[in-house]
Amino acid sequence: MISLNPELKQLLKGPHTTALLLTVHFSTPFRATNSGASLKHNGATFVKGYWSDEGIRTEQQGSPKVGEVPITLKAIDSAISALFFSENWLNTPVTVEKAWLNSDGKIAFTQVIYKGLIAEKGGEESEKTANITLKSASIWADFEAARGRKATHKSQQLFYPNDMGMEFSGSVISDIPWGREGKSPAISSAGRGNRGATEQQEQK
Repeated sequence: MISLNPELKQLLKGPHTTALLLTVHFSTPFRATNSGASLKHNGATFVKGYWSDEGIRTEQQGSPKVGEVPITLKAIDSAISALFFSENWLNTPVTVEKAWLNSDGKIAFTQVIYKGLIAEKGGEESEKTANITLKSASIWADFEAARGRKATHKSQQLFYPNDMGMEFSGSVISDIPWGREGKSPAISSAGRGNRGATEQQEQK
């Protein structure tokens, strides 16, 4: 059972409407609302027209679970496209709040209903419209993220030209058992560039 804030209970007794507030936490936050008018909250302006009127659909769950939520933005304004191309969007936090508006159209109460991390970005455009679609994973996705750094020999040398440590990364043997034949494919000396490699010899 969800307990309602006394302030919200009082608001619900009178005429009111609701809206959603989206914040993408870039270095300069991007804020939008699915309301028909731009809204101000805590000194920030949530701009209308950029976020799909449908907003998002969320579902409460009793246990931690990674779920993806699509967020569709209207990208007719080239500034929106430029923002998502210039910023490092992957794993950027996203917050969605539900806002209750009073009869004057002012925000009287808000509640955070979703927090996540941007996991994917895509888009589509035509002669008349353009959209950017973000997929935000719940905050639990961060616990399933692969740690460490992924690199190849060539990508490593872009930053460290004299480093040869990744030269044979593509032929690393993942399974080296003791006293029996391994499951990893045999790598010949030719395949390793004839540098310090050994050939697997057939046992008779």
